[in-house]
Amino acid sequence: MDVMTAIRGRRSIRKYRPKEIPAEVLEEVLEAARLAPSAGNRQAWELIIVTDPNLKEKLVPVCKNQQFVGECSAFLAAVEVPGQRWTVTDLTIMMDHITLAAHGKGLGTCWIGAFDPDALGQLLGVPQDRSVSVCLTLGYPDEEPAERGRRSAQELFHWERYGQRK
Repeated sequence: MDVMTAIRGRRSIRKYRPKEIPAEVLEEVLEAARLAPSAGNRQAWELIIVTDPNLKEKLVPVCKNQQFVGECSAFLAAVEVPGQRWTVTDLTIMMDHITLAAHGKGLGTCWIGAFDPDALGQLLGVPQDRSVSVCLTLGYPDEEPAERGRRSAQELFHWERYGQRK
């Protein structure tokens, strides 16, 4: 699958089949994360991968009772490295690499921004000097969401200066 096909076809998945991701598939998706570009090539992030069903269930209330968090095959929590400039940008790029690699492997993902960071950090054993910025569910989709509308290029893009449209 080429990159533009992946970008056009990727959807947020909130319903997953109860199926484990084979280790080699998960490792390949995680390799896309490892290869993501970062400021100064510092890779100022760490990733917690949760596959234990009991722990995923405990994540549901921490993630504002989003039930699909407990139903995904893997829950990924991106951890900021303290004192590093651009860490949030870098980990966002890394997570987006995961979404596209996962889609290419027939997996679905959903960004999780609604969670209690302190409770999540405590549950996952994140050191006090670090924090989780964003999370992602990963698994085999049990739904096919329709394409959602997007604003036009004319509305979004400015050329050379703000307000100049093509």
